[in-house]
Amino acid sequence: MYAMPESWADRQIQRMIGPDVIHPLATTHTHVAWQNPAMRLECNLVRNIATREDGFAVRIMPAVEPYYASVVIPLAPDGRLYLVGRYRYPIARWSIEFPRFDFDSSDAGWQDAAQSDLRRATGLAAKRMNLLGAILIDPALMSTSTVVILAQGCTRARAKSPSSAAGGGGAPEIPSGIDELIAGLLAVPLVELSELVERGEIACGVTLAALSFYRARLR
Repeated sequence: MYAMPESWADRQIQRMIGPDVIHPLATTHTHVAWQNPAMRLECNLVRNIATREDGFAVRIMPAVEPYYASVVIPLAPDGRLYLVGRYRYPIARWSIEFPRFDFDSSDAGWQDAAQSDLRRATGLAAKRMNLLGAILIDPALMSTSTVVILAQGCTRARAKSPSSAAGGGGAPEIPSGIDELIAGLLAVPLVELSELVERGEIACGVTLAALSFYRARLR
């Protein structure tokens, strides 16, 4: 059953994009311009319902659905937040950001997958994980969502074997993929993290959006 919004902001939002507002665009022809096992780029013919005019629109979608990206906010027991230094090829430099991973949304064990990815990439183990919400990274082009996961009680994971302990207890297994190059971990209090944002040293849009979810949770 649909519940009536109570706040002024909720009423305004429902007036703009609520369930009674019609969809203004209709896809009349789909053309797949490029595709690989993970992603599909469409250049579609789209019709404006009001004017009956046709135009082209680009849409980037996952090749296989359901699929979600995820961003994890690792929270230490003392309240500090962990970030990683990750090399981003499109901007040709390192980016300070929260860890990000991909997983199949049909997998009921998303927490296990997130725990495994977090440990593999950062060497951190979390006591518990909670979903905070979802981000539409760029709804002008992309249909995929990125879920925001809060990983609480993060500590350095113990090494599984003497060979792994040789590199230091809890050292991450450094991934070798182009999109997985990680330099290391940075643990900062929320106040210092805010200063990094103000100085422009944290500019990753997904990280900034996830941070807004975390701040809202603290209220």
